[in-house]
Amino acid sequence: MASTHKDHRKATRPAPGAVARLPGRAKRRIGSALRRLVREMQYGVLYLWSRLMGPPRVLMYHRDINVRLLRAFGATIGKDTSLVAPITLCNSLEGYRNLTIEDGVAFNGGTFLDLADSISIGRGASLGPHVIVMTHNAFNENAFLESRLPRLVGTKPVSIGAGAGIKAAAVILHGVTIGEEALVAGGSVVNRDVPRRAYVSGVPAVVRRNLDRD
Repeated sequence: MASTHKDHRKATRPAPGAVARLPGRAKRRIGSALRRLVREMQYGVLYLWSRLMGPPRVLMYHRDINVRLLRAFGATIGKDTSLVAPITLCNSLEGYRNLTIEDGVAFNGGTFLDLADSISIGRGASLGPHVIVMTHNAFNENAFLESRLPRLVGTKPVSIGAGAGIKAAAVILHGVTIGEEALVAGGSVVNRDVPRRAYVSGVPAVVRRNLDRD
């Protein structure tokens, strides 16, 4: 009987390296399931910590976690987005309710969003690396600059139209509306509205082409 019991234990014990010999498809499934589990655990910890300490100012996590945290603290986020970290959210102590991102929007890392007022990003728009979107300016309450440049002072919403492309390191200032399928060149500073299907570049940005006509 003792010998039979030992033989049974040997028979049921996994052979060394059994996981290593699994087919490639099975390995991928196991790996995918483990990654989902780890992300779920990470999100749970981040959510609880943020409930205690306030919404994160910088999101530097997997895209799925970034979207879930944004939604959890008031942002409206559509489907099939790709929000690559890091994402900095200024003036967000009370949450992200001033942020609306529609379906299919892409961030490419280093995005800076000022949520002092509302930011709306339309369906399929894309923001290149290190794009900055500002909704307020006060020159650190410098009375001289505020008196000389009153148009640049205040808090106003920003709207980026569906399908618009904002290229790397562009800066969108408060009160600007960017039309649908417009293109903003990298490094531009946009301080005026951009027409639909216009190509703008420069500091400050000016219209270079009408993409409907050319």
